[in-house]
Amino acid sequence: MDSRNIKEIIFKIFAENNINIDNINEDDSLIAKGILDSMAFVNILLTIEEELDIEIDFENIDINSIVTIKNLCDIVSKMIQ
Repeated sequence: MDSRNIKEIIFKIFAENNINIDNINEDDSLIAKGILDSMAFVNILLTIEEELDIEIDFENIDINSIVTIKNLCDIVSKMIQ
């Protein structure tokens, strides 16, 4: 699975959860921009884990470093490879 497919899946997950990220820059913080609160972000991460059959190692990942679309896609891409 390439990074474009991962990005499409992540965008689909946001859409299924009625979270509009169409007008956000990929480097913008989803939390700082008010798109998500911390609980909603964790729920998105759990949905990504389930959808892609991966396990995000929350103990070794700084959650604040993956609150952008770009960084989230990058981390997920690395986990799938």
